[in-house]
This record gives sequence, structure tokens and C-alpha cells, in this order.
Amino acid sequence: MASGIEADISYNKILKSTVIRELKEDGEQEWQSEWDASTKGTITKSFVSIIRDRPSKRLQMGIKQSIVTGHCTLRSYYYRFKIIDDLKCICNMGPQTLDHLLWECELLRKQREVLKNRIKKAGGNWPLMNSDLGNKHTKLFQRFVNSINFETL
Repeated sequence: MASGIEADISYNKILKSTVIRELKEDGEQEWQSEWDASTKGTITKSFVSIIRDRPSKRLQMGIKQSIVTGHCTLRSYYYRFKIIDDLKCICNMGPQTLDHLLWECELLRKQREVLKNRIKKAGGNWPLMNSDLGNKHTKLFQRFVNSINFETL
């Protein structure tokens, strides 16, 4: 007892599940604030902008799926670390960035068309934003990424 004052114990009147839920929500809000304020992870943020949605997106994070973080075998990634001198895509239509592969690269035109048709068939709109790929069409996006032969890019 603090200061010799008797007081009702109030914590035993709150359900444990309520306390856990509130702590989780507070943690998610804090994480979201830090995520929004950070200048890092720009590519990942373009796919997953809302922290609360991240755990439900079961994107298998293998070598190919590291495209979502920007840590992959793209020429722009190698150029950033001065491993190569030219970041131009082998299609010669621009720098080999994630956005180029997703939306412009002629070498992935067929895969992009399949993705587009599947998204439209699922009731989605085209064109769409990266966040829609990461949040609304995760499985279709994963199929698209898996269809890319990065060894030939």
C-alpha cells in the first residue's frame, strides 16, 4: 500500500486480453509513426505502407522476393554499391530499377500482361500502385515475381 491509503485494486477488473490488445495497438501505432518518419526503406514502404497489414501479407521472402526491399539482383542495386558502372537495363529502355521492371521493361511484357489480366479478373483496377500489389494482390504479385528469370536480366 502506498502512503498507507487503502485503495481498490483496479487492474484485476480489466481483462488480460484487453490489456494485451491495447498494448499491441499502442505498439503498432508507435511502429507506424517511426515507419512513416523514417527516410529508409522507401521501396518497401511503396509496397507495405500500413504496418498493421504487414503480418497478414505472406509474401515468401526468398531471393526473388527481396525485390520488395530493394535488396536484390537489380542493376540499380549493384550500381548503388559501385559493383557495376552502368545501371541501364538490358532492354535499353531505362535504368534497371524495380519500377522499370514492374511497369516498363519490354522483357517482362508477357508476365506483366498475365499479372494485369489476373488482377482485372479478381476485380482489381489497372494500372495500380505498388501498395495495391503488396496489400490487395499479394499472391498475384508473388506469382509475377516468381516468373521473372533474374539471371537473364
